[in-house]
Amino acid sequence: MTKCPRCFHPVDPNNYVWMCVSGRCEAKPDPAASAFTGGPVASGPILQLRQAPGAAPGWAPPDGAACPTCNERTPEVCAMCHYRYPEGWRQAQATCIAMAGARATGKSLYIAVVIKQLEQLGERLGCSVEPATQLTQTNYQTYYEKPLYEERGLMQSTQRADVEGSYQREPLIFSLGLWGGVRRYVVIRDVAGEDLESSASQALHLSFFANADGVFFMFDPLKVSEIRDQLMDLVPSQLRIGGEPKTVLSNVLMSVGIGTPKVAVILSKFDALQALRKVDGSEWSQLMANPGAAYLRDPSMSVRYNDVDGELLHQEVRSLLLKLHAGPLVAAVENPTSGAPIPFRFFAVSALGDSPIGENIHSRGIAPFRCVDPVRWILSPVGVL
Repeated sequence: MTKCPRCFHPVDPNNYVWMCVSGRCEAKPDPAASAFTGGPVASGPILQLRQAPGAAPGWAPPDGAACPTCNERTPEVCAMCHYRYPEGWRQAQATCIAMAGARATGKSLYIAVVIKQLEQLGERLGCSVEPATQLTQTNYQTYYEKPLYEERGLMQSTQRADVEGSYQREPLIFSLGLWGGVRRYVVIRDVAGEDLESSASQALHLSFFANADGVFFMFDPLKVSEIRDQLMDLVPSQLRIGGEPKTVLSNVLMSVGIGTPKVAVILSKFDALQALRKVDGSEWSQLMANPGAAYLRDPSMSVRYNDVDGELLHQEVRSLLLKLHAGPLVAAVENPTSGAPIPFRFFAVSALGDSPIGENIHSRGIAPFRCVDPVRWILSPVGVL
């Protein structure tokens, strides 16, 4: 059973909804779509068909439905949020990932880079990773790829969902090709850190966290003053420093509620910590110069995901987080207040490989470090990538 790309609810096999998109019918306010989108939405006429109890074996709905007003063929939409499914969505399988983190932790940078990494990994594995919808292709190129790879700068901060025209209201849907005879997709929802730093994080348009397959929570080590002080003469001064991570993680876990997504706690901007090996006489320089540490090597683009290496990295990053005074974050996922255990793992990534200079990437270019690890951790149990 697959999930809706917007609200992440499982697609109900007995409930079918279609919506007119011809433009010839009057569009009326759509409360369901508005609630799950985070802004006002108007929709054309909506038709619904639910399988009757005791229906004959093999029952199937009609192949599409005609709008009763304009008689145009209507596409299928989600019964919960009225999101228009891509063609053949019910027969496919989608893995849904929600991005989380305070402001300036590098979520959008990570998305921009990890898609490129997945495309390269797909080539090695003989599959094609590509946008599944025209809107995904347009949004990825406009808001992620062009600013970073063409203009060589940092993306603008992600806008709140309630700002008109916010592009992150729409999911990013990428096809991973056929695996085991089933078409597979990965869906990524980007979320503004500002949305997650307030009580508004409990709003319905962020309820997809509870239904996600994976939640990626990013922690910025430059938030720690001790690290910033030691890096003062080693890396360019950063214009963007993340918000309060503990508050964001608390809000995210409340949004997850009794859901059971796998939670990846990601130590971002890891190149900054690696630079500490140049600080003579520092305890951090010894930690970052350990040649046997998993956080100093990158096997993430290998043909097979190495779960043993992932577990070793998990333990090492846990220790680093404790040393970074992030014990409350570690405790929050190890002993959640809900009382329900959370499947989690710690990761370290660097999207750029070097600290940016102002609003521009380093002249040495982009050298990602372990960016695909969290995605492969989510996908490997289902035999993908």
